[in-house]
Amino acid sequence: MKTATRPDVIATQAIRGGSLSARLRDYWLLSKPRVTTLVWLTTAAGLFLGARHTDTPLGGWLIFFALVGSWLVIASANALNQVLEWQYDARMKRTMNRPIPSGRLRVEEAQWIGVLWGALGVLSLMFFVNPLTALLGALSIAFYVFAYTPLKRRTPVCTAIGAIPGAIPPLAGWTAAYGQIAPEALLLFAIQYFWQFPHFWAIAWLNRDDYAAAGFKMLPFLNASGSATARYVLGYSVALFLFSLSIAPFTQQIALYLVGAVGLGMWMISKAIRFRQQPNTEGARAVLMASVLYLPALLGLLMIAM
Repeated sequence: MKTATRPDVIATQAIRGGSLSARLRDYWLLSKPRVTTLVWLTTAAGLFLGARHTDTPLGGWLIFFALVGSWLVIASANALNQVLEWQYDARMKRTMNRPIPSGRLRVEEAQWIGVLWGALGVLSLMFFVNPLTALLGALSIAFYVFAYTPLKRRTPVCTAIGAIPGAIPPLAGWTAAYGQIAPEALLLFAIQYFWQFPHFWAIAWLNRDDYAAAGFKMLPFLNASGSATARYVLGYSVALFLFSLSIAPFTQQIALYLVGAVGLGMWMISKAIRFRQQPNTEGARAVLMASVLYLPALLGLLMIAM
């Protein structure tokens, strides 16, 4: 490992100077843009689905602040997660070049950016959307930063805790449009909750050496052979499939939705079975790619069928 990436060196390292564009790029990277964008899109899907159940068309400003506020909330959680974990990120190849462990941003600066994003996001949702959506946004930050993040070094149960804030965005999108939590919204929450397990465990298996080096007690950390991880991936893929079917009665085009949901679910389960039979890198990568495609495809199907 390069000396410049060691935590004890970075702690005393002077932050390199750079252009404004470079610093703004680091702020953007601090939000974990790929993760934030994927999760944010589920908020937009929840907003669309909630709007389909309202009698009054949504105003343009409500949509704008719901989407902007949600993005800021998600980005805040990701930024503050990096603030708390920068020393561990410095030990992992996949994260050592992030803005804080690389020395491009100071911890204090990143912390203030994360807090600012969170405050602006929650306040935007509070004053321009509704208090319930703002509460869900605040809870998602709290769960992710103060529960999931510290538990990653203590217990594999952290995944179950971290999946809660990860499943809130479509629920928040629904409440932004509908104003209250409905059974359909709870099923959206459940679908995204169970989706995260095979998705995350595939990532954790592919990066198990990095996680072990950082001291993260994810599921693969406890079972290097991958057999236990693969069993859980399959079990949660089946649970995801069942919850995806349970929302069918709330759709307008039940037959269309069921055909699509069954096809997507069987495809996802087939990748999990493959990983169960061959708990290796290739199998885990197949689960990961399937999960990345599965969620937007299912949400898109719901938006057509509802």
